Amino acid sequence: MTFALLGAAIIIIKLIGAMAGYDLIEMAVNATRPADAGGWPAETH
Repeated sequence: MTFALLGAAIIIIKLIGAMAGYDLIEMAVNATRPADAGGWPAETH
């Protein structure tokens, strides 16, 4: 029982970390994207 709860907690933490990591990467890309029209293609969210 304890191992099952521990495993579930680790999976949840990994999922949150993956989502947070993706958000950080996306924010960094947005911050480094040139502001002019010739910059990186803007994604619509």
